[in-house]
Amino acid sequence: MVTIDILNGEKLLNCFSLIDSGTDSTLINADYMDLLGIDSSKCKKVIIGGVGESKSFGFIEKIKFKIEGFEQIFQTDAIFVKNLVTSGLLGQKDIFENFKIRFEKKHRKFYLQREKK
Repeated sequence: MVTIDILNGEKLLNCFSLIDSGTDSTLINADYMDLLGIDSSKCKKVIIGGVGESKSFGFIEKIKFKIEGFEQIFQTDAIFVKNLVTSGLLGQKDIFENFKIRFEKKHRKFYLQREKK
């Protein structure tokens, strides 16, 4: 679990997020939309595929976010999903393409290192 700061205009929220190699994009719990001042009626609506046959709907909105411990601010099209079981999921597009990730199951730790481009 990592903490990210989500920035939308003047609004900033902390979001505890899981790093998920099985997720393509960044998913954020839709409960954060009101707190960030995002109007779902103005967002593009998309269908999100889940495990197996499960599907749900999400709303795409461009956000900026910063990962705790790193200075760089990333911009992405986040998908806000109702009833997401966590606050956020960080997937392939934003995390795995920008960081080296090492999991040490034996020690119950993981490490993020910024990829140099």
